[in-house]
Amino acid sequence: MSRNIFPERSQGAAELLANAESRNVLVVPIDFAKRTHVAQLARGTGEYLLKRPLNVRNNLAGIAFLLDKISKCCAKHRIPKCNVLVGGEDPAEYAVNFALSVEAAGYRFVRVNPKEAKKHRTNTRATSDTLALDGIAQVMLLRRGYDLQAHDELYGALKMAERGRRSLRKQVTATRNRIHKDIELLCPGLLDRRLSGLVPFGGGSLELMAAGCSVDRLGRMRTATLAKLLAKAGTQKPAEVAAKLKAFAQSALPPDPAIVPYRQRSLTRKVGLLRELCANLADEENEMARCLVQTPGFLLTSFPGLGVVLAGGIVAECGDPDHWPGSDKIASYAGLAVRQYQTGGPDSEPVPGRLPLDANHHLKDQLLQAAFHVGTTAHPVWRALGLPGHHPLREHYERIEQRGGRSRMGTVKKLLRLAQAMVRERRIYLPLDALVPGAPDAMTPDRLVKYRRAVGKMLIAKWKRYDLEGILDEANQLKLWLQETDRIEEFLNNQDK
Repeated sequence: MSRNIFPERSQGAAELLANAESRNVLVVPIDFAKRTHVAQLARGTGEYLLKRPLNVRNNLAGIAFLLDKISKCCAKHRIPKCNVLVGGEDPAEYAVNFALSVEAAGYRFVRVNPKEAKKHRTNTRATSDTLALDGIAQVMLLRRGYDLQAHDELYGALKMAERGRRSLRKQVTATRNRIHKDIELLCPGLLDRRLSGLVPFGGGSLELMAAGCSVDRLGRMRTATLAKLLAKAGTQKPAEVAAKLKAFAQSALPPDPAIVPYRQRSLTRKVGLLRELCANLADEENEMARCLVQTPGFLLTSFPGLGVVLAGGIVAECGDPDHWPGSDKIASYAGLAVRQYQTGGPDSEPVPGRLPLDANHHLKDQLLQAAFHVGTTAHPVWRALGLPGHHPLREHYERIEQRGGRSRMGTVKKLLRLAQAMVRERRIYLPLDALVPGAPDAMTPDRLVKYRRAVGKMLIAKWKRYDLEGILDEANQLKLWLQETDRIEEFLNNQDK
């Protein structure tokens, strides 16, 4: 891989444009649309080879048409197939299969940043398909294209599941807020556990709301019937909760009888929608778990307070852990590194600025949440093994808190450094000097196996709610890690004998 000023960009495309003669390179910019894409053919010198752009259907016939045009153009101008570079703006879901089909045909495809493509248009006052093609082609020739990430591979599937889960989480919250409005009219206080005794949006409260409960309806129901319904929904101590609900219904303000039928129907529909959204949300989280357990990223769940959702979100946004850049670059990508400005020669000191707004806000949210949870959660096996103090990240978090600093921001980089070392070395979260021979806190082999056993129980508890059936044993990294612990313990036992 050649070294250049764009290390994150497509190195293959950069080498092609650097080594091949410009007239011997064919650049094919594509402006994606849902039904009909627009494409153009140009030399590496920027000279268009067609008078008018091509209209390419977003189907098999369109792919065949575009590939035929590229093949004929290459034959006419004696351009080898390896010198063809196809590109377009970051493809949406409706264009992903089209881009993958171009790659499957043997052509290199690069994606360009839409903001950069807009900046390089030949006309900034107007917009059209032709002008969009100009911007895309110029960005490609400037070697600022990225490799297309396949959406059907493990990390692509993990990212799609994480983004889907995030969207569903917002919808669940919005639906709950709408349910609150209906409940405050029909049965004000039902979702306040101190008044009703019900867990908000738990099985019992959902069952009552699905039946279109109101103050009058709760008052008319027999206590035994209410207790039976709550027991069926999984409510603990249903008889006590039913008695509390009856007392609550007698003291609550009744609604206007004229609005009750409509509000009850509306509430029933919304509860059904909420249940479907929650089921869909659980499916997305389970898919995240299935993808994550097949990657070294599963080791991030050995952090206390970090579960499958947060660990999967970080890995989804950063990609394959084996290709992670340094922790500073990841923090900068997430918008957690302060911008600096320096000019006036080497004697001038850099001036710190503010946090950037153009960043990966999904990753930023995941990292800040992870820093908070890890920094405020005690390690479940730390005290059990007699380890001094708290685990390193919590001590670091508390030191920043005590001096009044930004504890989450200050913990993110340390968390990233540890996470990167863990996935690179394929190890769990350990005390800092656990593996350093001769260090005061170094672990003996027996103590290390005991620690791994305790962490293994913690990992099993975190992963037990997910369905991992069907994953091959050689692909299940959690199972492989547990088997490795068994082999280490067996080896030590044989040594003792």
